[in-house]
Amino acid sequence: MSVELGYYTLSVRDLERAAAFYGPLFGWEFRREHETYLHVTNTAVPMGLRAGGPSSQPNLYYHVQDIDAAVGQVRELGGTTGEVYESKSGRGCTCTDDQGTEISLWQPAPGFD
Repeated sequence: MSVELGYYTLSVRDLERAAAFYGPLFGWEFRREHETYLHVTNTAVPMGLRAGGPSSQPNLYYHVQDIDAAVGQVRELGGTTGEVYESKSGRGCTCTDDQGTEISLWQPAPGFD
């Protein structure tokens, strides 16, 4: 099975302001998952808003079956990784490929894939 996009987030400065903007604009509904994160509950493609500053592009999370194996493979292929983190939606890790492109890997928790 090939790996596909499993989740994405938009980086914003202020979650509440972003929810007040994107909610009415796109009809998005939100659930707070963390102090720096809002999950959009009513989209076909899973997504959310992440505090930490604006970005000109979304943060892409690629759905993997085994985060530990995928992190190991990133390193074997010459990339670098951050620490694997845990959240309600599963385990994730930010990565940089061997050319400097940043992506994230995501192993969904049961019920989130």
